[in-house]
Amino acid sequence: MRVRSFAMALCFTAPFALADTLPVSAGGLSPNAAADLLFQLETLQQEVQHLRGKLEEQEYELNKMKQQQRDRYIDLDKRISLVMANASKNPQPAVQSTPAIAATPATNQPTVQATQANITPLIAPIKLEPTSAEAKAAYSSAYGLIRQKQYEAAHAAFIQFVADYSNNALTGNGYYWLGELKLVLGDQQGSLNDFKTVVQKFSGHSKEADALYKLGIVNDQLGSTADAKQYLQDVIRRFPNTNSAKLATKYLAGLK
Repeated sequence: MRVRSFAMALCFTAPFALADTLPVSAGGLSPNAAADLLFQLETLQQEVQHLRGKLEEQEYELNKMKQQQRDRYIDLDKRISLVMANASKNPQPAVQSTPAIAATPATNQPTVQATQANITPLIAPIKLEPTSAEAKAAYSSAYGLIRQKQYEAAHAAFIQFVADYSNNALTGNGYYWLGELKLVLGDQQGSLNDFKTVVQKFSGHSKEADALYKLGIVNDQLGSTADAKQYLQDVIRRFPNTNSAKLATKYLAGLK
């Protein structure tokens, strides 16, 4: 590119040098006209360089966005594969219809620490109903869209599912996948709300540990490092033998 620019400059400046030796009446350019044209050429070259710099900046930002989307997709794909592997071993979701919280006298040690209360407030979980054939079919249809990588359609299907089956044994799963799908679609704040719904309204659900882990990840992505650490520590403390606890431990090691 520099060679081309140099060649162009020679093409424009050579006539100017020749023009200095010719009289104006012979058809040559005056020195003032030649200098003016040369100035215009240099100005255009500077504008081209400026535009080229802007183009390189936009290309960098575009590649960065593509990489972020690719990372989100890879993370979602890994978690789908993990869920499918676990489902093949245990097809029935481990869901409790009532929270496993034992009442204690006021004189005993409090059941929830203050720091934990800030992260997982005690909201009474809803009473879950057994999964009907219709609910299973609707859930399978929505989840099938994820496997087909039709994420926007899957998002709409799961929104309809949690609306139609608000207190079903699979509703917690539905909110969890809504959170994952919002991450893929770029709605991090919306994903926080869905993961919090799993933790707050479906206590004891098999997806609670995964939802807590995701709350840590998303809070870190949004710059809330303190909240991220508390969520990740909550996973390790409450679900020490789960894959989510292992992932949380590894992620915590990288946080400052």
